[in-house]
Amino acid sequence: MKSDLPLAQRVVPPILLAALVSIVAAIPLISNRWFYYWDDSAAAFTPGWHTIGERILSGSWPTLIPELWAGGNVTAEALYGTYNPVILLDSVAIALIPNLGIGITLVKMQFMAILAVGVYLVARQYGANRSMAFIAGFAMPFAGYTLYFDASSWASGLIAFAWIPHVWWSTRASALGRVNPLVPIVFGYLAMTTGNPYGAVGVAVVYLAVIAECIAIKRAGSIKSLMISAAAIIMMSLIVYLPLLFTTGVSVRTQSGIANDGSLRPDLGDLLNLSGPSNQPYVTAFASPAMTIPLVYLAWFLIPLAPWIQWKSLKKLGRHSVSLFVFGGIYVVLLLGPSNLWLFRWPARLLEYGQLPAIVVTAVALSAGLHRDRIQARAIITAGLLALQFYLAWSNVPEDIGIHSASLLITVVLTVFALVVAYRKPRYLAGALAVGIVVVLSAQTNFWFTGNYNVTPWKFPRQVAFLESKFEDRYQGTTFAIADPVNIPPDNETGQWGDLLFGNAWQPAGVNAVNSYAGISYNDFVQALCLNYYGGVQCPDGVERLLAESPGTGVSWLDAMRIDTVVVQNSGPYGGKHALDALPEGDWKVSPDRVVTVGHRTTEHQWPDGRVSATTPGLDVRGDAAATDTRETVEYTGSGTVTFALLAWPGWSATVDGQTVETKASSGGLLQVDLPPSAASGSTLTIEFSPPGSTFGWTAAGVGLLLALSQGAWAFRRRRSGQDDNAAASADSVTS
Repeated sequence: MKSDLPLAQRVVPPILLAALVSIVAAIPLISNRWFYYWDDSAAAFTPGWHTIGERILSGSWPTLIPELWAGGNVTAEALYGTYNPVILLDSVAIALIPNLGIGITLVKMQFMAILAVGVYLVARQYGANRSMAFIAGFAMPFAGYTLYFDASSWASGLIAFAWIPHVWWSTRASALGRVNPLVPIVFGYLAMTTGNPYGAVGVAVVYLAVIAECIAIKRAGSIKSLMISAAAIIMMSLIVYLPLLFTTGVSVRTQSGIANDGSLRPDLGDLLNLSGPSNQPYVTAFASPAMTIPLVYLAWFLIPLAPWIQWKSLKKLGRHSVSLFVFGGIYVVLLLGPSNLWLFRWPARLLEYGQLPAIVVTAVALSAGLHRDRIQARAIITAGLLALQFYLAWSNVPEDIGIHSASLLITVVLTVFALVVAYRKPRYLAGALAVGIVVVLSAQTNFWFTGNYNVTPWKFPRQVAFLESKFEDRYQGTTFAIADPVNIPPDNETGQWGDLLFGNAWQPAGVNAVNSYAGISYNDFVQALCLNYYGGVQCPDGVERLLAESPGTGVSWLDAMRIDTVVVQNSGPYGGKHALDALPEGDWKVSPDRVVTVGHRTTEHQWPDGRVSATTPGLDVRGDAAATDTRETVEYTGSGTVTFALLAWPGWSATVDGQTVETKASSGGLLQVDLPPSAASGSTLTIEFSPPGSTFGWTAAGVGLLLALSQGAWAFRRRRSGQDDNAAASADSVTS
């Protein structure tokens, strides 16, 4: 990418690309208005970010949200990106937009556009012309995995991946002396602080790849600079991952080691079938033995045009191609690995990372134009490749013969169209490829695969006002829902959403439900109450568990958690309309409805202003006040154990009259403090929460920021003195 190009030629194409991607991203909404409000995006990310945005707008920092219970440790969850400025701004936007579906769709379109521009810049940097770099950027957001898993369902994955091409081009540009090291540090920070571990791995692989290229082209000084930049990014990002690391001891994410159960693990044959629009690999995904989507699809033209592409033109890259092959090689190895590797699982999540260098290499080769000789031989090879592509797709899911036939027909027509355009009007080839991308996307998302049914297609109400009208006044105080979507009759898929929700969808509805979405979760707590990751109660004895004594507290779970409202799904195995008959009549009012049976507490909690829920004999709590989500004070006399309606996450600390005392967890995971004998006039207990590792994390972040600024200032002064000009010009002449 030449630095002396006119500004318009450098800026206009990526702006147009971002606008086009944002518009085309609306195509899936024609047949499925829930497309981007799907699975974890509906149950976790969108309502979670809505809640975080509300906290920010109210002036509080979202480190811990107690009323989310097992899902409330947003800092340790990491994936909510609470240290990422872009995600925080988007969280505020989601909180301000009255329709959750529209809010998350706009956010995802934003990151699809960011991804496209990043791919464009990487391709340009390796020598692709503007039109083919444009095609590479246009294709990537609509690749099978990127569209159906990350963009539709797993929003955190999309956000993390969107920054990786920017980390790549800026890191390489910095190594070649074209941009200030602060640029890749900023992009690296944005990728790392998404909290997505695959994004963190992506940053590491980029740096390894670029360092390998620097070794190949003998730029030792650049290697030193890259190591400094990498150190700065790591130090600035530790604050994101330390809370997760120090919380694994109580979470459900304690498993490690290596295992292979085949889950979301493509094989080599799957990885090579990049252009089959209807190809559904026989890859296990949750309850399905095969994919319901074109998982490994990248772009329709890669395989059909392979015999026509001038691959030999890649020789001009020379040693600069090392980074492309190192990046791609690492990800091929990881993609073919076991389904579980330490804390990482499901290799298919890395598909898009492996496809990134593939689309870049193709764009560079396509920039040389297509071959115009040996037409008959190339046509025969193309026909054979299309037939093979059809056969492989059919053999995976034979019953979809109609879809495969239509896919073959569309691909043949598009291939012929592209070849005719390339032969007669070569400069319009990019336009033909772009038309094909839109045609295939339209067929995939509106006719063949309208959604990713390997995951959960939640269809919660999206209007915040509607949710509040249905739930806010009806379920007041701390609410526990004994329900699970498996108990919803198949013919009533959305009919219970006026009475029940799951995951974090309760929060925008104005309900402080225990049943939040929990990515890391609190193991002892969810085991005791039989809660799964989206807040569903899986055990038939869910009511009995709630009414049983919470171990070590002397009171029931109902009282230990300070529950105000209990909701029981009548269609579940929990006892139906008589499920809450055992509630004390003097303290509770039970109202059986058509879909749910609801119990409301009619008496006030003993300590209404705080979260104390139980004490042992000999301890008298005279006052309890929860000032914030993370700080509470208790006035007491005597001594004994106090239990809080809080989970005992690592990070809670306690003092009595300024002296440190230990906190502990009950057998069910509730926060407890053994209080020493009080002073004659009474003593004050103060509990506070700070994410574990924060002190070290913030210190490291400060040092990393100082290191980044120092490196940026040094590079700026060096560039002004002209020391890097010749090296940068030499690099430009090789790769532009």
